[in-house]
Amino acid sequence: MTPAIEATDLRRTYAEGSGRGAGGGFEAVRGISFAVPRGEIFALLGTNGAGKTSTVELLEGLAAPSAGTARVLGHDPFRERSAVRPRIGIMLQEGGFLRPQRGRDRTDVGGLHQRRPPGRRGARRHRPRRARARPDQAALRR
Repeated sequence: MTPAIEATDLRRTYAEGSGRGAGGGFEAVRGISFAVPRGEIFALLGTNGAGKTSTVELLEGLAAPSAGTARVLGHDPFRERSAVRPRIGIMLQEGGFLRPQRGRDRTDVGGLHQRRPPGRRGARRHRPRRARARPDQAALRR
């Protein structure tokens, strides 16, 4: 089975004058290789400046590797971005919600809650509903 994520001798070098290091450029990712099977939880850990963010940018398809290959779900994330982007989700370290929200609000953010188009039969104005407790949850309210 094809791994969900596969990196082979992945490298990312920032050119001189890009604001990241001095001299002949800065090699942020130095030939890493790994494979993540489908369904596995994977963490990329390291000290500040170890190349974690640069590696994730390569796997997201935000930049092309300077050398090596990256494959996500069997596709090159940079060259085949349209095949990869709809199938991945990224949670940044500082991610989260700005304020307390209800479940319906959270699904709206992710595009999971589908509203009926206006003007169609049975359409109604969107109104958040209060959740009703099920009889087996009544004891939890006390």
